[in-house]
Amino acid sequence: MHVRSFLLFLCVFIFSICGYSQNSEYDKVFDETSRVLLSSDPKKALNNTAYLYKIAQNNTERIKANILRATLLRQYGLRNEAVSVLKQADSIANADLNYTQLARINGFLSTLHREYEIYSLGKVYLNKAVQASKKIKDKAEMYKFLGNLSQEIAYYEMNSSRYPKAIKQLKNGNMLFKKAGPSIDLNFQTAVNDELIAKNYLSLKNADSALFYYNRAKSGLEASQSSESPLKGFILNGLGNVYVENANFQQALLYYSKAERIADQSNFFTLKQEVYNSLMDFYKKNNNKKYIAYNELNLKLHKDEEQSRKAIADDLIKTLHKNQIKSQTQYKKSTIIITAAFILIVLLTIAFFSYRRKQDFKNFASSITKSKTAKKESTKEYMSEATENSILNSLKESETSHFYLNSEISLTTLAAELGINHRYLSYVINKNTEKDFAGYINELRINYIVERLRNDPNFLKYKISYLAELCGFSSHSRFTTTFKKITGHSPVDFIKDLENGTNA
Repeated sequence: MHVRSFLLFLCVFIFSICGYSQNSEYDKVFDETSRVLLSSDPKKALNNTAYLYKIAQNNTERIKANILRATLLRQYGLRNEAVSVLKQADSIANADLNYTQLARINGFLSTLHREYEIYSLGKVYLNKAVQASKKIKDKAEMYKFLGNLSQEIAYYEMNSSRYPKAIKQLKNGNMLFKKAGPSIDLNFQTAVNDELIAKNYLSLKNADSALFYYNRAKSGLEASQSSESPLKGFILNGLGNVYVENANFQQALLYYSKAERIADQSNFFTLKQEVYNSLMDFYKKNNNKKYIAYNELNLKLHKDEEQSRKAIADDLIKTLHKNQIKSQTQYKKSTIIITAAFILIVLLTIAFFSYRRKQDFKNFASSITKSKTAKKESTKEYMSEATENSILNSLKESETSHFYLNSEISLTTLAAELGINHRYLSYVINKNTEKDFAGYINELRINYIVERLRNDPNFLKYKISYLAELCGFSSHSRFTTTFKKITGHSPVDFIKDLENGTNA
């Protein structure tokens, strides 16, 4: 389910943003990379995403390049690298208040965390994606994103075996897709949802409803612009499962055979996996020879996929490391030149002002005193009480979306997201929390991780470095120092106390 849901997302992503750019060279490279090289030449695709970022003429193109890079990294199992690239894209989109891209990025982050079963953080990103989607001005675009996010919510429900809730979300997604109008391939989008609805009904042992929605998905796909999509194989395999449930084994085998042909022709890993599993279950009780044959095919499928993925991932890691070393070398050279120039300027400045400083020191000190007095008087009326309360309410509302878990968050980006002058925001934080922005953010992060440790036993098993990453800290040591400062205990001691039942 994980790989399949992501590949459907990838299809939507590529075809929804290919036409946005006016940069012909950018468009040419992007199109080749997204449609061909992601699968055929991953190493070249990775280098192309760096090139795309370099030649991008605006932030939207930079974000597209980063999402494409994250797509490639995720495709070959490099999740942490993909998350890092997406967070960079998220910072750019936040600065521009680009809600379309924010919805896309956070939806992608939600999928990544769900696939790796980090559900609590995945839902944080899902909520951000939903909120961003609601702010998209283009109604058709808004409904399209909300429809896709309804499907993402349904996957969370399916992972928790809440099948009726998943069905409700998917049906709601179909209604949203219909509101999106001609900007999407409605038949394809609803066929995807109908196939998932059927799968949920089958999990509920409601074969009649499952049969209805599988047939509806089949009709919708045939009428779509992607009638030969691998989705057809999933639908046919599902129909086979329905007929097994109804004890119509001859009809079930007919559909399994059709699904197997599509799986072999498309070489689609997840489809092959589903069909082989269905045929193994089908033959398990009545044909041991065929059961063993499909079991061996399934094992070989997983082994070949794992070896291929590992070889490509290793190659991509080497390329990333090589590019990183090259960037660091260039950065060091630039730093030396800038530092030398800065030192020269500082020395000249000191020499120039040294004499005048002695002459004007008394007048300077007097002006500073007057300035401080004036500043104290003006601070009293820095803003109205109504303005301050409005900013404070916006800040409290944002806290519920856990914005502080983003390691790239800054006073400037938060102010831009809230539509507030950053000086006003800083003033309200200082006045109401008696902390600067960094202290305020760090306390929210530590309180979040403490709450998760107390209420989710799975968090007690995570490494300290991973806990630090989850709540937005860029380093293990910084997290440990801040945690002890706020709670009075180191993370290790705090977890031990919880495990021993001595820290409520």
